[in-house]
Amino acid sequence: MSDRKRATTFIFEQQLKSDYWDWEEEKKKLFQDWKENRVAIFKEIHRRIQTLEESIPAKVAFIIHDKDKKYNLTLVEPHIHGYIEFASRRDLNHLASVLGLLPQYIEPSGRGKYGKVNSKAYLIHAKNPDKYQYSPDDVETFGTFDYKEFFQEHQLDFIKRSATVKREKSDEELDSVFQAIVNGTLTEDDIFANEELTFLWSYNQTKLDEAFRAYGKIASKRTLRQLESGEFQPAVIYIHGSSGIGKTSLALELIEQIIKRAKEYNYNWKMYSAGTKNIFDEYFGEEIILLDDPRYDSLLPADWLKLLDPLNKSHLSARYKNKLVIGRIIIITNYKSLKSFFGKIQHEDLNQYIRRFNNVLEISKKNEKSEKDRFFNLSQIQELREAHDYLGESSLLFGEEKVYSTDDKEAFINHVLEYYIFPRILPETKSAPLDQ
Repeated sequence: MSDRKRATTFIFEQQLKSDYWDWEEEKKKLFQDWKENRVAIFKEIHRRIQTLEESIPAKVAFIIHDKDKKYNLTLVEPHIHGYIEFASRRDLNHLASVLGLLPQYIEPSGRGKYGKVNSKAYLIHAKNPDKYQYSPDDVETFGTFDYKEFFQEHQLDFIKRSATVKREKSDEELDSVFQAIVNGTLTEDDIFANEELTFLWSYNQTKLDEAFRAYGKIASKRTLRQLESGEFQPAVIYIHGSSGIGKTSLALELIEQIIKRAKEYNYNWKMYSAGTKNIFDEYFGEEIILLDDPRYDSLLPADWLKLLDPLNKSHLSARYKNKLVIGRIIIITNYKSLKSFFGKIQHEDLNQYIRRFNNVLEISKKNEKSEKDRFFNLSQIQELREAHDYLGESSLLFGEEKVYSTDDKEAFINHVLEYYIFPRILPETKSAPLDQ
């Protein structure tokens, strides 16, 4: 008999199907309801091992794996994992015959202390973080040794090894994740919604940040080429109304419908929602830009003009690492009117800001006593026939012309999208009606 088939310690694995176990017919019936008969199955295996015992009882440990997944997708067949440790070396073929298993389903455990530790650890996947983590309570030893004590004794080593495995696995996945980011199929939100990807990011922040910056530049350049070729015209929208009236909600509902419609054209557009400070630090080429309640000085005057001018190809200032920020649609919300907001910028011609907007959406209360009743107004920016004074300082050459009003929010959103936004940013959509 070869030395390979004799050992003190063995591990085995087998599915919970009677065809795989050479037992008496009455015993095989236990597999018909293995969940109910789990302990009875373990007892029968232990009984068979006991027939091989001499003066020193064998140490045994059994567990059922019923939550393992193949390629992390589909559940594998429920199966038993077993650990057997004899005081002296035994023959593998003889052990297989006693257990009622074919020899290929049994193998000697790794030699030495660590071989035994690893074999016992695998019962609950303690060193395999990519596999389902079973509880030490699930392991049955019939008092031959204390598995919980074993787990606690080695827990720190398990944690260290688990971290190493996760890090090694993440290194293997890094290139594919990097490529997915550059291709635009994986977003930052996707990463933080996935525990494994978050772990990968935590060890590779610099490299993945490079991927997002690369994608941002690629996406911005692509949008710019589409603009230059006449595939679309940017839509620049201003939404205003009193605090708490629903400006942000209206903007997000518009954006939700825009993304949904874009998918019908096989566009995978994303939204960038800016904060009030350093508002483009995290911009990575998103096609839809939402500036929710910014301050007039959130951008330098020159940067406001670059952002709002669809024909201006200049990058924003070095304050934003010279980023090219160019969206198909830009939505700004604020409690101030369009004139009041940009009128705060001193020593600048107000006209050069107002004329860059396409539409203004205003939300007002129908009834001051009711918080639910809202009235929605849509205006177009038009060149005025006569210049108007503004605060006695500026001559306004552009102003707002109301084109649609309703108290039906859903109808308002549909009207704004179908006649004023989609015709600019998507091909082959309706144009604005002649009469409103």
